[in-house]
Amino acid sequence: MRWIAGLLSLLAVACAPLTQEAPRSGPAMAEKPVPAATEEACAAQGGDWAPVCRLQKPQCVLTFSDAGKACTDSAQCQGRCETDFSKGQIPAGQPAAGRCSMNSTPCGCSQRVEGGVATPALCVD
Repeated sequence: MRWIAGLLSLLAVACAPLTQEAPRSGPAMAEKPVPAATEEACAAQGGDWAPVCRLQKPQCVLTFSDAGKACTDSAQCQGRCETDFSKGQIPAGQPAAGRCSMNSTPCGCSQRVEGGVATPALCVD
């Protein structure tokens, strides 16, 4: 008889409505602007239509308003959260802090910070 009562209790709990977890507090998420695909739309967006990287393919380069802001994750930046690569690499997986990237160009060498941890360095031509 006890097992029936236990089974009914489990059934009642399983049928209870689920509650959503409250959002975690922390740094605000930055809005991520997407560079326009045409020169005209880029100009309207306030970007510069310019040749980028080694191939010199023209694309829209946006300058971010939060450039240089301290960060521990790219979600806090309009662009990417990056270490100061000129001071050398931080071993991947180590705690790190960074600064929000200056613009949307993907070229050059950088090391991102995600969740307060350095990622492997990456060079893009």
